[in-house]
Amino acid sequence: MLRSVDSLTTEISGPLTSRMGPKTKILTAEVHGDEVRGLALCPGKVIRYVFAAQTQRLRTKALLSLTRATRKPAA
Repeated sequence: MLRSVDSLTTEISGPLTSRMGPKTKILTAEVHGDEVRGLALCPGKVIRYVFAAQTQRLRTKALLSLTRATRKPAA
């Protein structure tokens, strides 16, 4: 099943923004059978997502997360 990138982005943007917030940007979207997989950029995180189209189930995993420095600078 070949679909356009715009239709994939539209399909995944609703569940992804409701879970991760309105500032989420979709970087990639690929079809793998009945799943849509890709990367998204959230404030302070890069996440990988898997969206099952039939069950409308969204799984996410943080690949990169920004944190505050815990060390104080020397002098």
